[in-house]
Amino acid sequence: MAFRQAQISAVPRDDSFDLTPLETKLDLLSRQIEDQLLLQRVALLEAGHILRFNGPRATRVALSLPDAQEDYLQRVILKTRSFYEARQLAQLETFGLIGPRSIVCDIGANIGNHTAYFTRVMGAAKVLAFEPMPHAYATLCDTIVLNQIEDRVLAYNCLLGAETGFGEMARFNPRNLGATTYRAKKDGTVALFALDDVLEADDLADLDLIKIDVEGMQMEVLMGAEGILRQRQPALWVECLPREQLLDAVSVYLEGFGYHAQALGPNDRLFLPK
Repeated sequence: MAFRQAQISAVPRDDSFDLTPLETKLDLLSRQIEDQLLLQRVALLEAGHILRFNGPRATRVALSLPDAQEDYLQRVILKTRSFYEARQLAQLETFGLIGPRSIVCDIGANIGNHTAYFTRVMGAAKVLAFEPMPHAYATLCDTIVLNQIEDRVLAYNCLLGAETGFGEMARFNPRNLGATTYRAKKDGTVALFALDDVLEADDLADLDLIKIDVEGMQMEVLMGAEGILRQRQPALWVECLPREQLLDAVSVYLEGFGYHAQALGPNDRLFLPK
């Protein structure tokens, strides 16, 4: 028996068989199946590319998804039949920041996913939603009407930055509209405002949260809200992607106004006054 085991163990293994072509085919097949399922989901949307679903506490929500076949954020919503960044939004609720008198700024509102959550689910009294891209802004307006929150949302088709002026689109991503980038430019064609110049005294008095998702312009938005940060110190939800390398700069800047950070997700921080 020992001799037989020695013979078997001495047989050389064939490690030359390459599984890469098979893995590639399986990966391609998986993507094709996923694409087919997506097309089926798109076909089942209501006329006008509308998705209705039950949010937290059985809140009925409707979102307009005209680009669900291509856009990353809309694909996620359609696939999950839930809010985009649902975990972060649920985590935000645990802090008890928003009440029936609260005003929220949704900066980088995209199609209105977070705006709908702030109003329909969290019960904010008013949301100021800022979205510079005309196509996304039009969808945001559709979402506002679909959820019958016109009396609680003011939508602005503009950029926010360090000072009032103009800006321009720097990079457009058709497969991820939310990743489109902008920059300030004196002779640009996109209206740009400092948040300090937009909010009125009544808004400032009840401003409890500013959400900032602006693809690289985080510091500019914060610098344009210096007066608000000093006077009101609202909570701040800031997304900083690793490629932007802005988290340290944002954290240091806000420490100067007495803020400390809590994690909401891998790329999201909630800054609260100490």
